[in-house]
Amino acid sequence: MVKQPSSPPPIEGSTDHVIGVFEGLRRRIEGFHMPDFLGIDITMSQAKIVLLLVSHGELHLSRLGSLMGVSLPTISGHVDRLVEQRLAGRRDDPADRRQVLVTPTPAAVELAERFHNLNVTQLRRLLDRMTAEERLDVARAFEHIARAVESQLGDEPVTPVTPDTQDRTRKG
Repeated sequence: MVKQPSSPPPIEGSTDHVIGVFEGLRRRIEGFHMPDFLGIDITMSQAKIVLLLVSHGELHLSRLGSLMGVSLPTISGHVDRLVEQRLAGRRDDPADRRQVLVTPTPAAVELAERFHNLNVTQLRRLLDRMTAEERLDVARAFEHIARAVESQLGDEPVTPVTPDTQDRTRKG
């Protein structure tokens, strides 16, 4: 077997370097995150729909299909299963009976909170193993990412984390 020459490592601070670090982190997190995640008994498509409904509220079935990038029959089937699981409700749009509205149920909101809490719990476990200075580095990195997102989406500005604001956030 001929050994392929290895490519040089990416330049520190380059996009490829950061992606490599992120991928390494993602693989490690999957190791301890996956058992909790697998305990949630819905498909990935259903999870995406639940999260869309919870974040957007009531949506037309056609809009939901568009957001998911799937056909109307496909999204309708997914929604049917979510209705059976009591994670979504569907009804005719009173303004246009040809349209179907899909709403999240309280169980869907609870499931979305469970996803969120799972992520926060895992992040908290990691942050608790760091020094205050390391946590501040992580907060700054998150700020940089948030600013990149807001520059792409035009969201509201992110308040920078300083030791003073970090203390207020921790107390509040």
